Amino acid sequence: MAAVRIENGSLKIQLSWVDRLLGFQGSFEMPLSHVINAYVSSYEDLQLQYKIEGVNWGMDKSLGIFANPQGLIFVDVTGDRDCLVVQTRGERFERIAVQLAGDQDANAIAHEIMRSIPDSGPVD
Repeated sequence: MAAVRIENGSLKIQLSWVDRLLGFQGSFEMPLSHVINAYVSSYEDLQLQYKIEGVNWGMDKSLGIFANPQGLIFVDVTGDRDCLVVQTRGERFERIAVQLAGDQDANAIAHEIMRSIPDSGPVD
């Protein structure tokens, strides 16, 4: 499980200490300017193919670095509910998928992230 918040122009994804240990990864902090998209996804839609590092207990728990058709993705999810996916640019992982703590709504957090992304200006 992860706690996600926006603070001082940064997106912070705080993993639990057990998840940091099992996933061989610390928590994430990135400028909002590095976030391209945030959306809600089901476990199946992540299309995890190969575990690179971490643990994979299927629908019970997938945690670590995986390959999927779009490339590498960091995952901390179970199959029992939808997860938040953050798509990035200029970060170690192009996508980070996390299941949120029980008191956080993935859809609401995704909308909050999208509203906070700096505007790149008009598109011609």
